Order: sequence, then C-alpha cells, then structure tokens
Amino acid sequence: LDLTYYNRLSTDIIARRSLPQSSGFTSFVTNFGSIRNSGIEAGLTLVPVQLANGFKWDIFTAYTQNRNIVESLADGVEEVTLRNIFTGQPVPVVRPGEWFGVLRGTAVARDANGNALINPNTGLTIPDTKQKIIANPNPKFILAVTNTLKFKGFTLSGVVDYRHGGDLYSWTNQFLLGRGVTQDTENREIPKVVAGVLGDANTLLPLLGGDGQPIPNNIQVMENNLWFQAAGGSLAINAPNEFSVWDASVVRLREITLGYSLPKTLLSKTPFGSVNVTLSGRNLWFFAPHFPKHTNFDPEVNTFGNTNTQGIDFFSAPSVRRYGVNLSVTF
Repeated sequence: LDLTYYNRLSTDIIARRSLPQSSGFTSFVTNFGSIRNSGIEAGLTLVPVQLANGFKWDIFTAYTQNRNIVESLADGVEEVTLRNIFTGQPVPVVRPGEWFGVLRGTAVARDANGNALINPNTGLTIPDTKQKIIANPNPKFILAVTNTLKFKGFTLSGVVDYRHGGDLYSWTNQFLLGRGVTQDTENREIPKVVAGVLGDANTLLPLLGGDGQPIPNNIQVMENNLWFQAAGGSLAINAPNEFSVWDASVVRLREITLGYSLPKTLLSKTPFGSVNVTLSGRNLWFFAPHFPKHTNFDPEVNTFGNTNTQGIDFFSAPSVRRYGVNLSVTF
C-alpha cells in the first residue's frame, strides 16, 4: 500500500484578467490570488494467486481524489474569467470559495426551496435574470484497477477505470435531444407538466395560493416545446445553459492487452535477445449512466483540450476504439 496525502497552497497565481474595452485593451496578465489543492493518492498492489508452475495474478488499484478550491483573489476582484466564449454560452471562471474553473451560465429562476418557477402563461420555466454557477467539471475522485495474469510467456492485462462526478456542458446532447435525432425523445407529442411552482416572470417570485403556499404547476405543454422552444425556457435548444449540463461520471474498459514472449530456448541460435508480440485494444467499452441512453455519448471529451477550460463540449469529435499489434525485438 502506497498512500499520499497532500495539502498545498499556491499563491500569486498568474492569469489573464479581463479589462473594460473602454480602456483600449481587452486583458492583462497579472497575479490574481491563491488556490489550495488537497487530496489523497493511493496505490494498492495485491497478488491473490502465485503458483509453482509460474501462474501469477497481480491486481493494482490506483485512487486519486483532488480538491482545488480558490481561496482568494486580488483586492477588488470578485471573479476572473479564464476564457471568453461565444455569447450566451457558459464561461469558465475563478471565484473565491469555488472549485477552480467552474462554469457560469444562464439558469432557471427558482424559489427558496429550489423549485423551478413556471410561467403560468406558457407552462415553461422562467429564466433567471442573473447568471449562476451551473457546473463543476472537476471529478470527485478517479479509481482505476489493473488485473494482470501471467503464465508460461503469456501475459493478459486489463484496465478498468471509473470517474465519479465532474459536469459536462454538451452541445452534442443538447442538439441531439432538441432536434429529436435519437430515441430518447421519441414521444415528443405527448403533453407533459414541468415540475415546479407557478411564478411571476417580472419579480421572479413564486405565486402564492389562498393558503399562502406556492402553487404547484399543473399546466400541460406539448413535449416538443420542452426540447425546442424559440421563446426560451425549454429543456434543450434555446434553454438556459443549466439544462445542457450532465454528470460526466463514467466507468470504462480502458485497455486489454494479450502478449506472448518467445522462450529463450527458441532464440538461443538466433541474433535476438527477446521477441514479444502484443495485441491491444483501447476504449473498448464505457457506461455513462447520467447521459441520455440512446445518444451513446462518451463524456471523456473537451473542446478546449488540455487547458484551464474544462467541461465544455461544442460538438467535440467522438471518442474511438483503437486496436493495435506490437512487435518488440531486442538483439
């Protein structure tokens, strides 16, 4: 067992801060605050079976949990935008007390109990006038397990990993659902009632009944209006950004390899010191339980690559399976 706990405070972090265009500049690079990273890294190696005939079974488990919280920003700075994105789309920001790189975007108006406010004239949700933190792309933890079987020159190895948590704002799913491309929205003409309470679109407060309590929504709307509604307040296209955010938890069969090393006795009269042939397959299977079933969407994507901007899918290229053959020879 190899166990590491860390708690590190990074100060005087450097980033690009936005400036009012009236200044003649768009941004400048400066120190903006401090971030604390704390977490656990653990590795466990087990050998459940080791026989005299050479058969051996190894299990290696790796666990990573990291929490990166912004502790402070420069004086007078309430928020730092990491990247300016298209108008109307969520942006990655840095705020004191929040995880690094959370997404700020449009959201639905809600009452004090978290119930969505419903417009009594349309039966659809009422957009909030203020943007909110709608997504945290950072996973809660990552777990990976590698099993390796060895016997008489053969090696069979498989890696399964699990990512728990971490949100993804996905255009791919938004448009697949909004335009009815997948079976997930096949019943688009059945009237539905959006969960929430009736509200006032002007005051953004719930409407109260004779008993002084919020009035549960009971207005039916066609389901097609929930997925594609030009007036806004729907669940997919033209909706507040928060409706296009999904939990990106995913379990994956990361890799399987099967290798064979030729016996030394067969190589004794050759110029080769060793010969090994390996067949491999990567990303062979995954299961993302929180995404629409029939989109078959792999959440391990990010439009902006390996940058500070994470958790955004603007029609990213889909993931692929990879198969390979490797021949390794030494002299």
